[in-house]
Amino acid sequence: MNSWCTLQLLGRARSLTLALMLAATFALAGCSHEQADAGRIAAMLQIRPGMVVADVGAGSGWMTVMMGGLVGPKGHVFATEIDPRELGKIRSAVAAAQLGNVTVVQATASSTGLPADCCDAIILRRVYHHLTDPADTDRSLLQALHPGGQLAVLDFRPTILLGPWTPKGLPPNREGHGIDPITVVGELEHAGFEYVSMDDPWPGSWFISSYCLVFKKAPPAGPQAPHASTPGDAIHGAPANSHW
Repeated sequence: MNSWCTLQLLGRARSLTLALMLAATFALAGCSHEQADAGRIAAMLQIRPGMVVADVGAGSGWMTVMMGGLVGPKGHVFATEIDPRELGKIRSAVAAAQLGNVTVVQATASSTGLPADCCDAIILRRVYHHLTDPADTDRSLLQALHPGGQLAVLDFRPTILLGPWTPKGLPPNREGHGIDPITVVGELEHAGFEYVSMDDPWPGSWFISSYCLVFKKAPPAGPQAPHASTPGDAIHGAPANSHW
C-alpha cells in the first residue's frame, strides 16, 4: 500500500471517529436535562418531605442533592455508587449543599448496599443498562424497599450512536449501549416487583429513545390490585425492539 492510500485511509478513519464523537455528543445531550428529570421523577414517585429515597448509581451526586432538598431534614437520602472516585464526588456535593440527611453507600456489582426495608422510593437514572449482575441487584433493590414502595428506572433503548461506549461485562441478553424496556420489565418482575406504568417517550430525549418505568413492591399480605403489566411487547404500546 503506497503512502497516498495510507493517508486516505487515515483521513477516513479520523472522519469516522469525529462523526461518531459528534453523534454521541448530540445523543448524550438528550440525557443532560438533570433538573427537569429530577422534578418529573419526583412527581411520578410523589416524593415529599419526610420520605426516605435512594439514588442508586448516583454519579456526581446532583440527584442526591436535589432529593435531599425535597425530603427535607425529617427525610433521608441514600446515595450509592461502585466507583470510589464517584463516592468522593457525592460526598463533596453533599458537603457543598450543607445537607445533613444523606448517607453515602458503597455498592458492588451485585448489591446496592442498602439496608433492608429502608426506602419509600428508589431511583435509577440511566444506570440500569450498566448492570452486569441485574438478577442480584434487582433482588437487592426489592429488599431495600418498604412494602408499597416504588422504583423508578429512567433509561434509553439501545442505539448505535453510543455503540463504541457500550459498558463492559454485560449479560448476553443485552443489545449494546442502552436497554429495551421489555428487558427491564421482565427482569424486575422476575425479581418480585410489580409493574406500575411507563412514561414513553421521556421528554427531552432528542436523538435517543428514553423512557421511565415505575414499579412497586407489593404488600406482604391482603388483597392486591390486578397486575398492571401486559404480556409481550405491549407495555403501553411500546415496541419491544425499537432502537436506532
